[in-house]
Amino acid sequence: MKWVNSHEWPRSKQDAYTLQDARAVLVDISANMNEPELIAAVETAYGYGGEIAYSAAVVLTFPEMKEVERSLAHCSTEFPYVPGLFYFREGPSLVAALEQLKSQPDLILVSGHGIAHPRQCGIASHLGIDFNKPSIGCARRLAHGKHRPVGETKGSREVIRHREAELGVAYRSKDKVKPIYISPGHLCDMTLSRELVVRCLRGYRLPEPLRFAHLMANKHKRFMEKGDKKNRSDSEEASE
Repeated sequence: MKWVNSHEWPRSKQDAYTLQDARAVLVDISANMNEPELIAAVETAYGYGGEIAYSAAVVLTFPEMKEVERSLAHCSTEFPYVPGLFYFREGPSLVAALEQLKSQPDLILVSGHGIAHPRQCGIASHLGIDFNKPSIGCARRLAHGKHRPVGETKGSREVIRHREAELGVAYRSKDKVKPIYISPGHLCDMTLSRELVVRCLRGYRLPEPLRFAHLMANKHKRFMEKGDKKNRSDSEEASE
């Protein structure tokens, strides 16, 4: 995949807010996409106390959920931990993982938020703009807005709102398990975002593409850090 709308990575919060506000006006949540054939999902795991971001991208067929391709990337986290600015912390490794993909997915499913974000431009919106692809955010926690209590049974849902604006939906993907929070990122509307995520569920809390990406990112972290610890140990023994 090609990083179409590339940019310099901000080093300060103010520069990040400025770029985020400029990109927020580019977000398009109209339903102008066909049903996808390939879905790319991305997730990041943090290692070494948050100093390293390990990202995974996996491409699955839709609706069969058969794996087509996977890629891994990692880099140091140069940007500080700031709520609402996770894209600038995780983005370099996520972009690197997506750039390695040889296939051209029709949709990017992101572990994070789309427009259900204080500046209406979460990490899913950024990645959709980056690659000029439809994107959807699917998060484990609510970052912005409010909703009524969600019923305990699978399929229960409540609209996420901020004031009068509809931002997404809180959806119970499994009985008596915490809901997931779905919001359009870019080039995809509210209804289609929810419907596609629901159709990707396979009995777990997370939709299958994100579940795969989550497992891969954490496996990548364990493998890299286990190898690094062994290398450090070997180096220490050699110096004794």
